[in-house]
Amino acid sequence: MGVNIRVNRGKLYLDIFHNGRRKWESLGLTLPSDKTQRADIMRLAEVCKSKREAQILSGEWGMVDPVGGKQTLIEYMNGIATNRGQNDFTHKAVKHLELFPGGNISLGGVTEKWLEDFQEYLLKETDLSKKTIAHYSGAVRYALRKAARDRIIPRNPAVGVKGVSVPESDKIYLTAPEVQALANVPINGELGAEIKQAFLFGCYTGLRISDLKTLAWGDIQRDPPQINKQQEKTKRKAFVPLHAVAWGIIDDKRLHGYKDPVFPALSKSKTNTNEYLKRWAKKAGIEKNIGWHTARHTFAVLSLESGAEIYMLSKLLGHTDVKTTQVYANATDKMKREAVNALPAITIANNGGDK
Repeated sequence: MGVNIRVNRGKLYLDIFHNGRRKWESLGLTLPSDKTQRADIMRLAEVCKSKREAQILSGEWGMVDPVGGKQTLIEYMNGIATNRGQNDFTHKAVKHLELFPGGNISLGGVTEKWLEDFQEYLLKETDLSKKTIAHYSGAVRYALRKAARDRIIPRNPAVGVKGVSVPESDKIYLTAPEVQALANVPINGELGAEIKQAFLFGCYTGLRISDLKTLAWGDIQRDPPQINKQQEKTKRKAFVPLHAVAWGIIDDKRLHGYKDPVFPALSKSKTNTNEYLKRWAKKAGIEKNIGWHTARHTFAVLSLESGAEIYMLSKLLGHTDVKTTQVYANATDKMKREAVNALPAITIANNGGDK
């Protein structure tokens, strides 16, 4: 193992050779022309080199990182957020950590009591829903779990702390007659027409809006018609056979490039398309507060009511755990009625008795 300071075009780097591999890490330092300042920068680089060597050695010997645990929780979570993208809950959780008294705590200083206090703060001092609070608390818990796994802290303080419980929410879905009612009502404009197509396509495929927006013709297998697409959310492959109705929605009898979007206007739109859906539903006489996820819920519930097995539906939806799919079985009244109606019938004799 070796760590050396290197200079490239005036920038300082650490040249790290470890486990047979070499990599360069930028120190974010630039050498100035002034000799005195250069000496100060080089001394700072030497400190950085020593800390990096200590981190690598702690990992080799199974010890806790003596440097990483001293950074603040906010700094550590900002690093996670950068790697996980802007849509991750970590970004928003950090904003609330910055507002929380005591939020500027070191990573190694987080205790069970601190985490309980942070969750209590979110519940009592903010207007966030319990579901959102659970997401933000979950982001902090993920960071602590990762830090413990990477030996930055000796143990995960979140293990003994109860998470924020979220009441089960009702899944809004459409019945088959409601889907037909929407199909009978047009939405004006090029974007409106595509929104209608994409939503109805979602009702027959279960694709999320992120997948509908990024769906390309290269993701469509024509014979037999099927979607073979990597999901944007889970990065897992989804294989969804296309119902004749779904194929009819997108089949324009034209040739398309492999990367051409199936819904080009929707893929480029920055508009709040949920407003289109709400107005469309109102015109169709539907009072439900629908959004893009309603199409996915509709696909799930109608599939179950049509006889699909829960495990197969889980695969079609791309769920990693069948328990996630189970909530759709709880959402359908038709299946509940059919389950009750399937009970064996008995004849109850009249209890005459003596008067």
